[in-house]
Amino acid sequence: MKNITAAILLIFLLSNGLKAQNVQYEITYDNPDFRPFWNLNLSYFDVDVPVLNLDAINFNAGIWGNVEPVEGIGIDYRYRRSYLTMAQIGYKSPPSFSNFELGGYFRFAGYTKVKATPVILDIEWDADGNDFNDERVFAMKSISIQAKNRRDYMLRAGYYHLSSPISVDDVTDDNGTDIFADGLGKASINGLYAGLSTRTIRNVFIKTDNFGEQFTSMGRLLYLDAIFAGTSISDPYENPTLPFDEDAAKDAIGSLPLGFRIGLSTFQVEKKDRTGKKFGMSTNYEAGYRPYIGWYISGGLGITLVKWNK
Repeated sequence: MKNITAAILLIFLLSNGLKAQNVQYEITYDNPDFRPFWNLNLSYFDVDVPVLNLDAINFNAGIWGNVEPVEGIGIDYRYRRSYLTMAQIGYKSPPSFSNFELGGYFRFAGYTKVKATPVILDIEWDADGNDFNDERVFAMKSISIQAKNRRDYMLRAGYYHLSSPISVDDVTDDNGTDIFADGLGKASINGLYAGLSTRTIRNVFIKTDNFGEQFTSMGRLLYLDAIFAGTSISDPYENPTLPFDEDAAKDAIGSLPLGFRIGLSTFQVEKKDRTGKKFGMSTNYEAGYRPYIGWYISGGLGITLVKWNK
């Protein structure tokens, strides 16, 4: 932990030391005020980690994004499916993880304001020959400029589905009898999510004396939802000829009555004609509570495939 902290501090010092340099620049384009008609992101490395439920840790791929046919009114979508779960290590043909969401949003307020905006000028590995514990470090050169930032405040709601393996070791009924045939069960959640979100868009391009043309062009979505859903619990290894007492399983596992989550997504917004890049990096991070599955954190990396603005 000390090594990680020291490495982060070293990178921070290198980066901030370079910020102090005087860089001459000219803003050539500054426009976050557009309608993000269609944004599509491919998540190629997504990790979902239920806390205290190690068999349900999974690695996923999927897509997510939005369509906004009318200014301020749009559709959110998301689909993830696992290509690997930790349960595959100890169990034969365990349940897979899948997550599907389809909803809408409505912008009820917002503004565009000139604010301090960071623009990365250059990233150098092994800059100036620096290293830490024989590992390469990088120096990030950046400046802060005054540019337009757009902020949208939105209501959102939609359909929520999630299916996942769950650890059920030591889950017994009132008589102390194991409810599940093995230590793994399956939870399927179906219901609605509803909440608030804020969307921030920065889209500024500059021309500098030493670093050429650089830009900050990205969207950021912060959301907070409640999840109103019913959950079914099943035993994938139970003899199908025998009855399964789902109510006893739910009572033994226990759950809060509602689920909730907070998440942060980032994505690219400007088209290739201006950035020179057809695709760009996207991210999604989320934490919360799911009924009968429990507390979780998830996060992943991806690329923005479609950036269609109007």
